[in-house]
Amino acid sequence: MNKISILVTGIGGGSHGEQIVKSLKLVKDINLEIIGTDISNFTTGKRLVDKFYHVPLVTDKKYEKVIFDIIEKNNIQFIFHGSEPELRFISNNREKFETKGISHSLNSKEVINLCMNKYKTYIELEKLGISLPKFKKINFLKDIEDINFYPLILKPSTGSGGSANIRIALDKYDCEMIVKLMLKYNLDIIAQQYIGSHLDEYTIGVSSNKLGKVLGSIVIKRFVTNTLSTNQKLSFNGNDYVISSGISQGYVCHNENLQKQAEEIAKLLKSTGPLNIQAREVNGKLLVFEINPRLSGTTSLRALCGYNEPYSMIKDQILGEKWNINYTDQVILRTIKEIKID
Repeated sequence: MNKISILVTGIGGGSHGEQIVKSLKLVKDINLEIIGTDISNFTTGKRLVDKFYHVPLVTDKKYEKVIFDIIEKNNIQFIFHGSEPELRFISNNREKFETKGISHSLNSKEVINLCMNKYKTYIELEKLGISLPKFKKINFLKDIEDINFYPLILKPSTGSGGSANIRIALDKYDCEMIVKLMLKYNLDIIAQQYIGSHLDEYTIGVSSNKLGKVLGSIVIKRFVTNTLSTNQKLSFNGNDYVISSGISQGYVCHNENLQKQAEEIAKLLKSTGPLNIQAREVNGKLLVFEINPRLSGTTSLRALCGYNEPYSMIKDQILGEKWNINYTDQVILRTIKEIKID
């Protein structure tokens, strides 16, 4: 069996890169050599790969040369990004990778650029007639004066990976305090109506090929009251208001209604790769609050149930084999594990 060498960048810190590596480790019927990189030597993903390289930050001028030297030395055939800065780097340089015959897991430049800006994404989704919570861009403190959809979520429009800097505001008083703090640190703020219940929160992956044809989709009903999966929780007047963290777990399941809606969103956005839709179900309707144009932090959970997206990408693009979109319904939980790092 010929060896296929795979490069996964950003494999530490519970990143989606580490989840991709975990998914690839489940593969038994093809010979994979997994090369991993990270900006730190102290990374839990290091123990999972066949070779590990410590690399500089993407913003370092040396980064490009280091990555392409690793590719050349290891005869890399497929590259996966494990962090959003590396997603941007690979996307912006995709022609260089493709010229060298290296396949990748990217969506189109257009979808990536759109979905990495939440405000622009909401505007486009609204134009396309897709159901959304109410939202408003906040550039100055005075912009909160005409908000009429409390409670709401305040979050950065860009650069909020892992649910960073996201806060609940139950009323104008909360909103003013949080916005002042976010503006102080130059965060790009968007306000979004808090909708539905945390008991009906979903992450849905939709896989499309390079021609925009939907290959399959998978649903996870998130458990967000577990300590690992809760970013913030407020109780007020008998109601619980919860924001999930970037660590997702829950019930991997089939839900034909939600899958159909998510697949339609992917088609309308002209997605040509992986798309991860975060939403809540309200009266049978999928209300989107975020779309990530990449493989999810739940990639390994999906793979455990049979829906192994990284594996399917390799089979499709390198071996010319069909996607396997079958999976079993299963509750998958996460925990903290202590790892010794040499």
